[in-house]
Amino acid sequence: MYRRRRVAVALPARDEAEALPACLTALDAAAAVYGQPVAIVVLANQCTDNTVAVLRETRLHHAELHWRAASLLPGARHAGWARRLAFDAAAALLSDPGDVLASTDADTCVAPDWIVRTLAHIDAGADAVAGRALTRRDDRAALGPEAKRRLDLLGRYYTALDWLRADMAPVAADPWPRHYYEGGASIALTCDLYRRIGGAPTPAVAEDRALFAAVRGVGGQVRHPIDVRVFTSSRTVGRAPGGMADTFARWIAQGEHAPLHETYAVPAALSPDRALPRDQLSFATLPAAIAAAGAIIRARRSAAAPQVEPIAVAALGEQRLHRVAEAGGEAVDRLVAGQGIVGLADPVDEEQVAA
Repeated sequence: MYRRRRVAVALPARDEAEALPACLTALDAAAAVYGQPVAIVVLANQCTDNTVAVLRETRLHHAELHWRAASLLPGARHAGWARRLAFDAAAALLSDPGDVLASTDADTCVAPDWIVRTLAHIDAGADAVAGRALTRRDDRAALGPEAKRRLDLLGRYYTALDWLRADMAPVAADPWPRHYYEGGASIALTCDLYRRIGGAPTPAVAEDRALFAAVRGVGGQVRHPIDVRVFTSSRTVGRAPGGMADTFARWIAQGEHAPLHETYAVPAALSPDRALPRDQLSFATLPAAIAAAGAIIRARRSAAAPQVEPIAVAALGEQRLHRVAEAGGEAVDRLVAGQGIVGLADPVDEEQVAA
């Protein structure tokens, strides 16, 4: 039965004054399509630009904006703790176990139907949803023709691998059409499940994949639908070491015959845990691997090509923002998170919270 759930979106941000307005506008549009209570919780982490000023001036039409600016202790100044703190603050705004915690990145714009499609998959039985992150065509073009060619080749190859993996080992709870991306740009899980996993893990890198691993560790069902979409940047200078921006930069700068990061030829790509260094592809060998994957797909065609059905989206008019967030100072000394979530030593040195 379809439920109307409260939604809270956790949004870590570090020096994102330039990207944040578009991100918040897109989230506000998604809240308008949903038409039910949505809160956006921004954790401004170690910001030295105008991110806090942007948050003070931001007004939303359809979602409630909550924010805090945090200076973290030296050992916690990384993406893992930033997303954990954002998630915990968002969880504190929810009360029903079936309410939904979501997260995205500050350089990302969610699709207008991001919330309604995410919740449709949770209503259908998923405990967590890993959305699909797409790079913007104009961003790829701005990197130059050779960089765009390389990223397009990688996109084609990984799309082919998605089909082959789903065809080789179908999962009833996560059927085709599906993808295999699990990243911070599009995360959602029920409030009850977030508490069952003890809150978001806090590794310095790959905190997004660690969260989905924790979900599976308690028996949670993860759905990877292609109709839950976000549009992220193709920037090559990121905020988190080891993140997607670093990977983009490596792909663009590396030599034609240099090994590609975590990119293997078929069939090793279908069992990456058993892949060997000699199985790695380069940009010189990638076109042949795409052709090989395509030939396998044509020979084994057993599923229709993925299609995303459009939904009606009400015209929102001018995307202005309201409900201004005013800032106030507050020193903190506490354990992070209550309400059944595992308490961890507070990594915050100083903090400002919106009134």
